[in-house]
Amino acid sequence: MIPECPRAGDTRSRTRFLRSPAAEPSQSRGVSGLLSEIKTPITNEPFTDHYTILPGKELGRGKFAVVRKCVEKCTGHEYAAKFMRKRRKGQDCRTEIIHEISVLELATVSSRVVNLHQVYEMASEMVLVLEFAAGGEIFNQCVADREDEAFSEEDVKRLMRQILEGVSFLHQNNIVHLDLKPQNILLTSCSPLGDIKIVDFGLSRMVCSHQELREIMGTPEYVAPEILNYEPISTATDMWSIGVLTYVMLTGISPFLGEDKQETFLNISQLSVSYTEEELQQLDQAALSFIQTLLRKQPQDRATAEQCLKHPWLQSSESQETQTVEQILPVEEQEASSTTSSTTAAEEEERPVTEELIVMAAYTLGQCRQSSTSEKEALAAEQKAISKRFKFEEPFSALQEVPGEFIY
Repeated sequence: MIPECPRAGDTRSRTRFLRSPAAEPSQSRGVSGLLSEIKTPITNEPFTDHYTILPGKELGRGKFAVVRKCVEKCTGHEYAAKFMRKRRKGQDCRTEIIHEISVLELATVSSRVVNLHQVYEMASEMVLVLEFAAGGEIFNQCVADREDEAFSEEDVKRLMRQILEGVSFLHQNNIVHLDLKPQNILLTSCSPLGDIKIVDFGLSRMVCSHQELREIMGTPEYVAPEILNYEPISTATDMWSIGVLTYVMLTGISPFLGEDKQETFLNISQLSVSYTEEELQQLDQAALSFIQTLLRKQPQDRATAEQCLKHPWLQSSESQETQTVEQILPVEEQEASSTTSSTTAAEEEERPVTEELIVMAAYTLGQCRQSSTSEKEALAAEQKAISKRFKFEEPFSALQEVPGEFIY
């Protein structure tokens, strides 16, 4: 993507912080990994003839796009309308919009990617009518100070499995997202906690084995080392971002964030991950192992989305549920037949151990959320670690050299 066409994002500043066949050969791939063919009909009628834009707060805004909540007049269904300017700083950026539409079409069969409903085109802008995710971004839960508002580790595991399912689908179709972060992961509902929807494919690209793709793009805190070094982009580039995202969801802290962008990039290039005592208290060994399989400098050394889905950390809660069911069933059968003596000594020993592990896990999670606020001596550390808190910025879409100015 050219410098004049940055991806629309939501600029924020916070003090704290199913397998599918590969893309059909008939699908055209343009320059720099951009898809150029779409099947969705483009409607040229006025958008407001068919939709009512709801007044109030916008769902999101960037330099060249704004997302508003709307209602389809004929059905009464709610949608998110993404209004995108076709010309930006004198350059025609319709090609980039067509690419985003094409990627959304490709991902229609994936329940983990936001669904495209319709496309409208007016003189100066195009409107993508998208599925409305009522739960909003996962950002708020990531930075929540209150324990009841923040994600529990079990929440993170479930949501991360869904994110990986979506990313795995994209990668199997040779699509890299290149801007995975809390702002671009939405929830279908907030309470109860719903399922995830991956959004915003403005920076996404199609990759292939016979042609290298090198571009400087992404959000500073989440870019992989190969982006900064202007080395080939691959599906592994997304996996680095998944590692950072996992760290953020578990701790509420951005691991590589420095005082400024240059320090952030230095931290990334030197793999300088922040593992302070406070942060380590919130990461058990399985979670830490998961993150470390992704935050590796060499792309070929990182785990794939499929490998991540098989990691013990993401399997632990499922296996724990299975063990609990296996233990409960014999007890119920014994009560029904009144043969309590049939329980073996091994089963008697196994049950209490499992219960104890569950209690310990719950205790650890509770302490994690308290330690950063209840201990007076943590205040000094808090001030020192302030540079690691969230400071989301609009992603840069292109850059000639890392030390220069970034678009945000």
